[in-house]
Amino acid sequence: MDGEKMRVLVLLKPGEVQPAMERAAEFARFMPELEVVACRVIHEFDDLTKPSLEQQMSREMLKIAQHYPSINHFIPKIVFNKNVPEAFVQEAKEGNYLFAIISANKRNTIKDLFISTIDCSIMRLISIPLLVVKDAHAPQRLGRAILLCIDFEADDHEVLADDKLFEAATMFANNFNGEIHVANVVSPLHLGIRTRNTSMSPMFKSHGATDGRADYHGDLLKEFADKHGIPDERTHVLIGRVDEEIPHLSHDIDARMVCMGMSPNNGLLGAMNSGASELVLEQIKGDLFIVNGIKMMEEE
Repeated sequence: MDGEKMRVLVLLKPGEVQPAMERAAEFARFMPELEVVACRVIHEFDDLTKPSLEQQMSREMLKIAQHYPSINHFIPKIVFNKNVPEAFVQEAKEGNYLFAIISANKRNTIKDLFISTIDCSIMRLISIPLLVVKDAHAPQRLGRAILLCIDFEADDHEVLADDKLFEAATMFANNFNGEIHVANVVSPLHLGIRTRNTSMSPMFKSHGATDGRADYHGDLLKEFADKHGIPDERTHVLIGRVDEEIPHLSHDIDARMVCMGMSPNNGLLGAMNSGASELVLEQIKGDLFIVNGIKMMEEE
């Protein structure tokens, strides 16, 4: 990320609890030059209420700035738009930001499996790297590990820019005294959940009985790890589903952050409007940093 402007975009939530701002303030302690653009998208308004809402929000922005003294460069931004994800994604695209930060919304009902929450919509649409914060204080209770996930089988693997993900993971590791782990998940050729054929499921077969792809992926992972100076004990080849294996490993190593590429097509529950990255987010304790490979490809 050398040479890029140190500027991040933060989506503010209604109310006093602001996990995304907490994380931005944490970054600002290590990077005093960091510009934090605090964006509040107001979606309930009309021509009559818009002026008063803007005044009210300006006052609230001032209080927020005072609450985070570690942020030397606090830039308030108020946007009026009926569609919150669309407005935030557009600002991210046009504002020359290093990355964006949002807070994860909790899913409360069965309908949330079919209807995207704001954070999930942003995850799919945004064209710059995105940090999703579940609990601003959780990483303080977790370990040093930052888990970098590489998918060697993705159709857009080259576009996902593994080196860019590693660069981001390194920045976070350097600022938080972390250590990078790198993982690759080898999916079974036949998924029992879809075909009712469990013969290839990792629950019913040993890892050594795979079709040889695990060894192939292991070689690719070692090549990547050697290139970036990651020791063997911090490399992991996993057999199974991404949305199961990554959360399990994240828990095992107490990862404070998971870094991965995202494609709308890589979700096991794609028909239910839920991608693998979103399923991983639901299950991990730390933050999720994603690079949307599809959007990167469209921007080129």
